[in-house]
Amino acid sequence: MIEKLRFPRLGFVGSVALLLVFLCSALPVSPTRAADEKWYVRYYANMTLSGDPVQTGYESNIDHIWDDGSPGTAVPVDNFSAKWTRRVYFSAGTYRFSATMDDGMRVWVNDNEIISSWNNSQAHTVVADIYISEGEHDLKVEYYEATGGAVAQFSWERVSNASDANWLGQYFNNRDLFGQPSVVRHDAAINFDWGTGRPADGINADDFSVRWTGTLQLDPGLYRFSTTTDDGVRLWVNDQLLIDKWQSQSSITYTANVTVGGSVAVKLEYFEDKGQAVARLNYTKVGVAGGAAAPAFDSSMGAWQGTYYNNTNLENDPVMVRTDQDIDFIWGSSSPQPNMVNSDRFSVRWVNTHNFAADRYRFTVYVDGGVRLWVNDQLIIDEWKDPYKTVAYANILDLPGGSVPLIMEFFDDVGQAEARLVVTSESGTAVSMTTASANAANVAADLAPLSAQVVNARALNVRTGPSMDADPFTHVSGGQLVELTGCRSGGWIEIYLLDRSTGWVGGSYLAGNFNLYDLQSCVSNVE
Repeated sequence: MIEKLRFPRLGFVGSVALLLVFLCSALPVSPTRAADEKWYVRYYANMTLSGDPVQTGYESNIDHIWDDGSPGTAVPVDNFSAKWTRRVYFSAGTYRFSATMDDGMRVWVNDNEIISSWNNSQAHTVVADIYISEGEHDLKVEYYEATGGAVAQFSWERVSNASDANWLGQYFNNRDLFGQPSVVRHDAAINFDWGTGRPADGINADDFSVRWTGTLQLDPGLYRFSTTTDDGVRLWVNDQLLIDKWQSQSSITYTANVTVGGSVAVKLEYFEDKGQAVARLNYTKVGVAGGAAAPAFDSSMGAWQGTYYNNTNLENDPVMVRTDQDIDFIWGSSSPQPNMVNSDRFSVRWVNTHNFAADRYRFTVYVDGGVRLWVNDQLIIDEWKDPYKTVAYANILDLPGGSVPLIMEFFDDVGQAEARLVVTSESGTAVSMTTASANAANVAADLAPLSAQVVNARALNVRTGPSMDADPFTHVSGGQLVELTGCRSGGWIEIYLLDRSTGWVGGSYLAGNFNLYDLQSCVSNVE
């Protein structure tokens, strides 16, 4: 006897529900994409990532120093490109992404381009700090190599947790901060260069605005607040509107001084129109409460106070503070002060006060590195980027006469470093930044040390003695100005290094207004 299967009476609603269960169970389920353990990489035998890749595979890290080699037998040593993709899980927080390249590299997070250095270059590093929400995010890195050495390195580190962020950022999908924000998040710093990308998922790449609010704990004193934006900006400090430039504009920096202390409320409003998007806020203490904008130092001789930092952002405690008679440095690849200041990735702030006659002046800086120059509390040169070659920037300013505060900031990333400031009046007369008497200046000229410039070499070894058999212990760079001791030995010349130690270099690599054989023969040449 076969027992019949019996089903309960479901009715119309129950029958429909049961049918939906069966239908849903029959549908294919799309699996959730998990975070990738490795990068998927494609290598191309051209610099444009075009056509089919000639080599593919998986890599645990993007950490390549190929020098004059290549990623593989199918990839040429020059004129190749690569693309890495990966999905990564992040905890909420602000992350610093670092890309080191020779030649070009671009980086995207969730289709938002955060780093773009797509040009032939020496090995250098570009970093970007961005806030990332908790979850999985898509990363893409593109790279190309032209000729010469090849380097491709990419990494990241969390620089703050979500709970550590100082700024509440409210992001709006309009230019007027209107209505409810589409994204609300905590930002560790207002330091963004979004390029043409979006500031966050759910926010437009153009026509958006942001309001940041935060509280700073500051020692009492005079502070300079600086905004750099593309496009509009408004800044309040303790409910005082300091900067009001609510207009479409290319990237530009505005500054304002204010005396504050204790718990300081800060609000910055920003909007992006079209094209590039930049929003940065910086502040620094420039004087005591009620004092002048320039930091206090002994300016009796009109010299510069130089404050040196072992980073590119003038941050944290300085590693050296000294008096510099002039801003006239060609360090090359050397350090401003060996064993104290880095030879790469350092920054300097020089401060001075000078009495100018009423006139029109041209201020010219020659730098291999980034530079900013303030004259009379006005930012007249703002080129805070390293061009990896020596360039000149200039601006003309009318001064009413009297005491004028001067501040010049400089940073070097990697490679050569140079920082020089030249001031001329409208008549073309050079203006000395020192105020020593004419008599003292004449004496100084009479006693001026011999100097020469390094030529015919990118890097010139400095040896312990006047011979190729002597050990090299450091080097000076092509274009660097060196001071001579006045001693020679055969075709070798003794020079001073920055720490006032001495060493020997070949005389054929120095050019100056001296005759080699007019120098004193101090040591017999060692054959």
